Amino acid sequence: MKNNFQNKWLQAIFYILVFFLLREWLLPVLELTNTNYLSIFIAFIVLCLVFSFFSVSWWLSGPGKLFYIAWVLVVIYTNEVFFTGEAISFLYNDLMTNTSALVTRDWTAVTNSFRTVLFFSLLWMTAYLIHHWISVRMNIFLFFFMAVVFIAALDTFSPYVGDGAILRVMILGLLLSGLLKVAKILQQNHLSVTSEKYGSLVVPLIMIVAFSGALGYVLPKADALWNDPVPFLQSFAEGAGSRPGGVGGIRKIGYGEDDSVLGGGFQSDSTVVFEAVVKTGQYWKIETKDTYTSKGWEQSVDSSNETLTYNEGDTIDTGFTTGPAEDQDVAQYTFELQYPFLMYPYGSVTADAQDGTSFSVSTNTQKIETYQENDTVALNEYSISFSEPTYSLTALRGTSAASLTELGSEFDRYLQVPEALPERVSELAQSITQEETNLYDKARAIERYFARNGFVYDQQNISIPEADQDYVDQFLFDTKRGYCDNFSTSMVVMLRSLDIPARWVKGFAEGEQMVNDNGDRFYQVTNNNAHSWVEAYLPGIGWMPFEPTIGFSRAGNIDFDIESGATEPPEEQVAPPKPDKPATPDAAGDNKSISERFTEIMKNSVDWVSDNRGRIILWSIIAIAIGIVLYRIRQKWMPKLLVPYYRLRKDDWNSFESSYHRLLKQLSLYGVSRNEGQTLQSYANYVDGFFGTRDMKTLTTAYEKGFYGSEIESHEWLELRESWENLINRTSG
Repeated sequence: MKNNFQNKWLQAIFYILVFFLLREWLLPVLELTNTNYLSIFIAFIVLCLVFSFFSVSWWLSGPGKLFYIAWVLVVIYTNEVFFTGEAISFLYNDLMTNTSALVTRDWTAVTNSFRTVLFFSLLWMTAYLIHHWISVRMNIFLFFFMAVVFIAALDTFSPYVGDGAILRVMILGLLLSGLLKVAKILQQNHLSVTSEKYGSLVVPLIMIVAFSGALGYVLPKADALWNDPVPFLQSFAEGAGSRPGGVGGIRKIGYGEDDSVLGGGFQSDSTVVFEAVVKTGQYWKIETKDTYTSKGWEQSVDSSNETLTYNEGDTIDTGFTTGPAEDQDVAQYTFELQYPFLMYPYGSVTADAQDGTSFSVSTNTQKIETYQENDTVALNEYSISFSEPTYSLTALRGTSAASLTELGSEFDRYLQVPEALPERVSELAQSITQEETNLYDKARAIERYFARNGFVYDQQNISIPEADQDYVDQFLFDTKRGYCDNFSTSMVVMLRSLDIPARWVKGFAEGEQMVNDNGDRFYQVTNNNAHSWVEAYLPGIGWMPFEPTIGFSRAGNIDFDIESGATEPPEEQVAPPKPDKPATPDAAGDNKSISERFTEIMKNSVDWVSDNRGRIILWSIIAIAIGIVLYRIRQKWMPKLLVPYYRLRKDDWNSFESSYHRLLKQLSLYGVSRNEGQTLQSYANYVDGFFGTRDMKTLTTAYEKGFYGSEIESHEWLELRESWENLINRTSG
């Protein structure tokens, strides 16, 4: 890389300012995505900038960055510290999994570790572009402008508070732009300026920027014209795009109990329903319905026929298993609109509310109504403790169609479909799942079908089926346009046509993550977040949520394990290992396979690393420090290696040409640089005058004869080598 600056220390200042500017980009991204490991990403940015600053070749910097990324993946996702056998296996399996997902375009199968790699790639490209802007173009305005727009947009439309960040970005950007402009002017005019003189040029700039920043910080600020412009923009756009005729009437979106007639458009409604303080976003379930009428949903059994009563503090059975105790979370609700029932996350829940509150759970609809003194009551506040259920991928892939025949009659209502349901709905479900061998993969195939086959999510331009038309059939084959009710109802009906019990679920999606005045995070749920999704019953597993609607994440953020093998027994059923037969030392060594020996070596290596972790880290830091020092003074020790190296090479033109170019680099490191546009002969005279020799002119004359005149044979190689060694040894002084 060409060095466009006359002073390396000045370039270092530019890189330091760029680092802090990049940091302002990184902070809000990590904050809004709840991403930890800030120091790891900061260190990667530093690594990229250091490689650029020292002009490290791509064949060294590229593998170095890839090595760092791989090490980060190992540390974050395996809890290992170094590249153990387990860590290498993880990297390989993860590479194969994500490669398969990209080839098949199954974006839901992409792992979190691959998303981390993509984020690192973005940082890598950004650092490279900035290096180009400051080292070649010497203009950072575009990046500075984009940073201001980025921070301002996040401050306006997200929970991120960017007051201080905007001020810091303005100060850093103006200072960096001014310094680069001065350096560019000096370079364009070929002016050689000392550090002191350059400082006298930029001190006024620094004072003006510092004064402006301090003034902007202390002056009073006007209140925001919009406390939150998002609801205003949404309300302003209500009704936009609706068409008369051919579509149903436009209704306000939100929770309602009558679902007998589905279809038609909705207008958005940003009215806040409740706010929930919880660690991660949840789907807030209210009830299920079981009977599809070809136009909408009804409940076949009165919800009051079978109810279970719980008191405050009791664990309420919602029909879902409880996740690990260490994953227990608490959701604290504050309601703006009150309802006489709970909106609860997945897993067995424990509700805390006002004294004297009891809960009645319908086993038919899973609706949890709230009571005080035998009367229904709408609560303003309550909290729910829960643990999300976790499903084993091994068990899920062990489900089979044969097990459906063993289900009792209580599941019949979850297999109901209208007699007039068009056969092509069932045929479509069969074609989607024909290559799947287990019930879980069949359900997943239907869940993924909509996102891959041209369906569109829309809340307004939605048709209502005619009197002789089926709601699901119209959506699947005619319109392919709809909102959550269209997607969820279609998936339930297709699952039922495969004899897989399924039910329609109503509630609210997770809502928008926000930050209150104290800096605490919470989820704000509005009528716009009213949602429906699917629960399917898998024998041996139980009820499990699915999310077919385009643009929505999986309901409940269910985690799946990555165990291999579909028939592994539970731990308690595994027989204890048999004791090894005694063997002599010689025989024992002969009986071990190569894989066993490799495993033993790796285990011993890991144990040694674990026992000496502190020393390894200490010596690694010392080695890196020594490496940096050696790199900085390479012009002093490099000749000691170059002289014996070229003595061992054959005396011919190729060796001489290579050594001549190496000499030019060494002279540049020493400080005797060739100016841009300067001829080789003029440069040779300058070098000989600097060292008081005639060696450089001798070497240059021979080089020009060979390079331009093709005289590559008739040279006194021994004399040329002596002249070369004389010069290159002088550069080590």
